[in-house]
Amino acid sequence: MTRMNGLRQNGLMPVLCAVAGALVTLSLVGCSSEKPGGEKPAGEKTAGGDASKAGGKKKVVFIFKSGGGAYSEACKRGAEQANSDAALNLQVEYQASAEGTAEKQADIVESAIVGHADAIVVSPVDSKAIVPALDKAVAAGIKVFTWDADAPTSKRSYYFTAVDDVQIGVDIADALAKSMGQKGKVLIFSGQNTAENLNNHVKGIEDGLKKYPGITIAKPYYYNDDDAAKATPQAVQALQANPDAAGIACANAPSPPAAAEAISKNPALKGKVKVWGLSLPSMGAKYLKEDTITGLYLWDPQKLTYASALMVKQVLDGKTLATGDVCGTDGKIAVKDATVTLPLRLDITKQNVDTFKF
Repeated sequence: MTRMNGLRQNGLMPVLCAVAGALVTLSLVGCSSEKPGGEKPAGEKTAGGDASKAGGKKKVVFIFKSGGGAYSEACKRGAEQANSDAALNLQVEYQASAEGTAEKQADIVESAIVGHADAIVVSPVDSKAIVPALDKAVAAGIKVFTWDADAPTSKRSYYFTAVDDVQIGVDIADALAKSMGQKGKVLIFSGQNTAENLNNHVKGIEDGLKKYPGITIAKPYYYNDDDAAKATPQAVQALQANPDAAGIACANAPSPPAAAEAISKNPALKGKVKVWGLSLPSMGAKYLKEDTITGLYLWDPQKLTYASALMVKQVLDGKTLATGDVCGTDGKIAVKDATVTLPLRLDITKQNVDTFKF
């Protein structure tokens, strides 16, 4: 008490009180960058990381081209597997619009930005139309990736794929040409004509077939927008317009079953028209056994999505991916120009189709 009285007498007490008050004010300012009412200052990146700062799981949103199809459902199971994996410690969401349009997909990206995602992983319907939305997410501080299909002109960090998108088209061309005796007319079926991966598959098919002088490619190509309901009648029309077709090369999952259905409707075509392409074993099993599909390639979409989530987690934790890293499934990844290729390709035949569970 004597010391306090001395400070008052010397006039120091008011000064000390003022300094203490200023320090408290500075401390409070340093604890929050928000304006009154909780509004963030202009230009501050608020999306991404809110949950992790609070000690919760980081939020990863997978956005596929369209919902409801067998391939999309397999991808969804991969996202659910990642979400339930305690070791990953992620909050993983899977979204895909029924419409399957670039506009709807961009809307979902916008919602993920508003929802403070830490990472957004997209399989673009349109590789160019999605770029503004993806780049907006990057500007908001969110890590952006593509998987299954790419948007190479965007600011995404990595593209995760199960195969080289062009080379798998070449492989389809080679297998089809061999089954056709390297001669005859080939039809090309695909999904969206704006999807980067599908267009690269088609490019590979074109490049591969150029090696065979006895093979011609019919025009136009047939695009079914990954819609199984549209794919079968379109395949019927394609064969009616090209009764001399000897082969069909398919760049997306609904196309081989659709081609097989079209062949089944005209028994004279069975054995005459060979079908090779990409599709799920569950979609192609019946037709492989009936010999209306000659052969298929693919990968397990669930494994692709789960492994992609695992690698997203590594990047969120500050890791740079490199060739030779383990991808969380069998084998190791290859990294080239931000494209991460996983060792997931499968050869699907009449003999082994029942061994696959997707």
